This record gives sequence, structure tokens and C-alpha cells, in this order.
Amino acid sequence: MAVGKDKVGVLVNMDKELKAKLESIAKDDGRSLTNLINKILTDYVEDTHK
Repeated sequence: MAVGKDKVGVLVNMDKELKAKLESIAKDDGRSLTNLINKILTDYVEDTHK
């Protein structure tokens, strides 16, 4: 999969159970797993650095 010029790929290791839960949440929210993880991280950074 190609990564845009303003993006960077990151390898994340996690428990299989966590991945399955995140995939389920992403599906329910109409998102890809990558998009959900990006949203979670973006929200965390915004909340932490207000």
C-alpha cells in the first residue's frame, strides 16, 4: 500500500485480542483499523496538549 508524501508508516505490535477488539470497533464505526488507530492517537495528542 502506498503512503502519501505527507505520511509515514509505523509498525505497531499489539496483542491479538486487542487487535480483534479494535477491528470490531473500527467496523462498527465504518472505519479501517488504520484510520481508527490514527483517530485515537490524534484525539489523545489533542487532549494531552490543550
